[in-house]
Amino acid sequence: MQPPADLSLENPLWQTALSLWSDPDVAEASLMLQACGCSVSRLLTAAWLAIEGRDWDGWESEGVQRWRSQHTTPLRQQRQALAKAFPTDVLREQIKRAELAAERIELAWIHHDLEAIRNDSDTARPDMSANSVYNEALLIRNLRAAAPTGDDSQALETGMNRLTQALAITIHATRATPNQGTSQ
Repeated sequence: MQPPADLSLENPLWQTALSLWSDPDVAEASLMLQACGCSVSRLLTAAWLAIEGRDWDGWESEGVQRWRSQHTTPLRQQRQALAKAFPTDVLREQIKRAELAAERIELAWIHHDLEAIRNDSDTARPDMSANSVYNEALLIRNLRAAAPTGDDSQALETGMNRLTQALAITIHATRATPNQGTSQ
């Protein structure tokens, strides 16, 4: 299954994902959760939707799921199987760039699907409400919806707590105005 032809690789979800990922604590906690079976794309989507004040039940289209399983995940597995040293380091970096491109397409597809649902009153999902305002409880709900179902391992719980804390700090910092506390 191929992504829709009208995807925009430049979208608010991608920009937010880049911003959040640039925080080392967010990246580290996300990778910890990825080792527990979470999709980083789903985690970043959950955070973006919380920032937007939107509840999310974790829904994503079959196309996005297939893309992840047929492209993003196999590229990650190939990259991780290669040593980080000579002579495979060049190939490893090329696969890493391809993996990032696959993740970018995945996020663009997710954004496309979620915006189509939000804009179509016939298919609007009540659990995609935009009536909320960002708060940590919304972030936690969305992150829980992004996590694999039926897995309540200690590592997953620890990772979720770390990610929630890191995201809350990062989101708060990015939402603060640069002129806060200065007189005008």
